Amino acid sequence: MALKNYEDAITNFNEAIERIPHFYDAYFERGRSHLYLNDFEKAINDFSNAIEYKSDFADAFLYRAHAWSATGNHIRAFEDYSQTINIDPDNLQAYLKRSEIHIRNSNLKPAISDLTKVIELGHKNPNVYLNRGKLYEQQGDYESAFNDFCKALEMDSMHAEVRFERGIVLFKKEQFEEAAHDLSLAIQHGVNTQYIFQLRADAFFSSGEFEKAIEDYTTLINTFRQRNEETQFKRALAYYFAEEYEAAIRDFTRVIGQNRNHVEAYAYRADSYYMLGRESQAMNDFSLAINIDPENPIIYEKRGVIFLNTGKITEALEDFDKAISLNPSSGNFFNRAAVHAANENMSSACKDLRKAAELGHPEAKARLKVYCL
Repeated sequence: MALKNYEDAITNFNEAIERIPHFYDAYFERGRSHLYLNDFEKAINDFSNAIEYKSDFADAFLYRAHAWSATGNHIRAFEDYSQTINIDPDNLQAYLKRSEIHIRNSNLKPAISDLTKVIELGHKNPNVYLNRGKLYEQQGDYESAFNDFCKALEMDSMHAEVRFERGIVLFKKEQFEEAAHDLSLAIQHGVNTQYIFQLRADAFFSSGEFEKAIEDYTTLINTFRQRNEETQFKRALAYYFAEEYEAAIRDFTRVIGQNRNHVEAYAYRADSYYMLGRESQAMNDFSLAINIDPENPIIYEKRGVIFLNTGKITEALEDFDKAISLNPSSGNFFNRAAVHAANENMSSACKDLRKAAELGHPEAKARLKVYCL
């Protein structure tokens, strides 16, 4: 309705109220006109008059709540939405608006309860499922959140925000390939934030799609200017696992330029040097890393593998002994078993293989069957 139409309506309701002072419908309709004209104080007064003459006037409480909310008085708005529900338990708008106040106040459970009631009343809007799903996600109930996002997508498969939120939940559920798929669709449909590229990069990395991870980390570095230590290091690792060792070395060097004490950067750069046949540079980086943090297991894990591969069994055993003392992981026991086997000490090798299998190493059981019958 045009501005003049609202003003004309107010004039007509003024005349009606003059003739019949207790005409609550006229107060209500005039209040709505004031509300649409953003004259909230007059709207509240009219809705209050309507309620005075008709105490069970649910719509008057509802619209007065809207007006209170517009003025920033969410306490009074909450009271009026609740009163609307008391009078009309099936008032969908009151539940929906009250849920927004609950969310504003971080009252997650009652917000979920109100949105559930909205859904039970038959409101078919993907945003209701989206909002309830986000609340479940905040509670750590990822399964319920996932189900709500799926229902929202059944209603609108192109809903970018739902794709984005479901991608977040899938990432938290460690379903990285599926997460990357949803995040990609969200990007296609217009979500273009630093966070979504960061999350998709990490999802690609965790699902082993290192080339795609590199593309996203590069976007973060070049487009979003995230030339920080963390992003550079993640891209360096992606290059490393993609076996692009020269590129990995460049990025690890950038990380070290930002943080001279970044032990993992030295360790992975050392391994990259070794993979390119530059053993002296590799050993120099391992020495630098040990000087910085002699208690970091990754140094001994990686250097131990190099010693093993180059036939330096004594040095390899020393490194894996140290690595296990710092981090008794399945991988370290598995690698030390290989050192013992190379040293023809099958009793110790089998003992380490059993420990590796016990800790869940994927290859240890098969090795046990072959070497430790």
